[in-house]
Amino acid sequence: MTTINEAKRLIKRVLLANVACGKQNLSITPLVSGRHGIGKSQMIKSIATDLGGFCITIEGGTLKEGEITGLPYQYTNVDGEVGFRFLPYYAVERIQKEEKRLFALAGKSPQVSSVLAGDENRFAMNDLTPAKKIDSLLEGRIKPVIVFIDEINRTENTVYKELMNILLTRSVNGYEFPWWVFFVGAMNPSTQTSMYATNEMDPAQLDRFIKIKVDGNAREWLIYGRQAGISPEVLAFIKENPKCLSSDDSGLDDEEKPTPSPRGWEMVDVIMSSEPQVREFFTSKENDPKVVERDMKSLVSAKLGASVATMFFASRVEKARALMPEELLADDEELSKHVDALKAMSAAKKLQTCDLMLAYLKENIDFMMLDKHGFETMKKQLAVMVRCFDSSTKLLFAQNIAATMTDDGSPLIELLFDVFESDLIGMLDLSDQTRKLIEESS
Repeated sequence: MTTINEAKRLIKRVLLANVACGKQNLSITPLVSGRHGIGKSQMIKSIATDLGGFCITIEGGTLKEGEITGLPYQYTNVDGEVGFRFLPYYAVERIQKEEKRLFALAGKSPQVSSVLAGDENRFAMNDLTPAKKIDSLLEGRIKPVIVFIDEINRTENTVYKELMNILLTRSVNGYEFPWWVFFVGAMNPSTQTSMYATNEMDPAQLDRFIKIKVDGNAREWLIYGRQAGISPEVLAFIKENPKCLSSDDSGLDDEEKPTPSPRGWEMVDVIMSSEPQVREFFTSKENDPKVVERDMKSLVSAKLGASVATMFFASRVEKARALMPEELLADDEELSKHVDALKAMSAAKKLQTCDLMLAYLKENIDFMMLDKHGFETMKKQLAVMVRCFDSSTKLLFAQNIAATMTDDGSPLIELLFDVFESDLIGMLDLSDQTRKLIEESS
């Protein structure tokens, strides 16, 4: 879990990454998850203030169908034909007016929009370079707007779909929001064990967000309490009894685990590569290399999962790399060219090499078996590779092979059992059928 102050810095980095990346087809939307009453709304308002802008809060739980997308109305166009448009939600209308004002201030003339673009986007200036966008924010020429949609997963089903569409497409009824409008969603935990009455997001929807889990912190709350003028008696009690600040019921926690995806890796790349460009928005303390590294690890973990993040950052600091299966199998039977590198690898790189080899074998072993001599050579090469590993890595590699099935449904270990030492085979949790086959073959 992340504290409110840490989450504020992480969300600010994510929002600014959208400005710095310059990718038109990728937007990274933070989704804040946490218990009720811990300060999610105040945190987003504070970010808007830091950026010299404004926060528009939309209480998702109180909306009715049509309030966001607008209600249709009939009008007569310039050709005398009857058409229909949607009356915009008040926040959308305010943004449109500001966009038009900035457009006129820049001395631009509206272009005739295409039929597909519609008239709604005549005043867009989304073609500015990332550098010009950053300068506009730093110099205060453009004041950003954060549209904060709270309790997005505690809405009626039809409203939920409308809000999700706005968050994910950054548009409503043909109107595309300008680049200086940021979106942040907030939700209460929605796992199966949660005590909240919520709509659950499917994995495809969650993959489009970067979900940041936030928890209360007594020390941070005491600082807030002093600033907010909370009585000394209350502050003294919480200081002496921090567990009384909020409920410790596990049913209020978000236990959902993030998983990696190709889109997630692209988001991670944007966030990390944009960090140097947005340093002027942060204090010297926030730009301290240790703080930045910790933030990047937190964001990668939030998007891809802690184990993947650990592997990724370990690979960045290690000079050695994992060896590809094609490299090893192109060597001789004794792996003469690679045996020293295998022995010198860290435990993490050895595991990565094993994972790569396992994936290669699963995909190609049926074809490899067609060449009997080549298949026997490959098994000798695998045996040399395994001898370069410590006992725990050997065991884990063997267990993973034992749990892997070929395309025809056979355990991979049945084809490769003689690669491993007999005592290692005895440690595996194999089926009786597989164990019998191993014993008979021995």
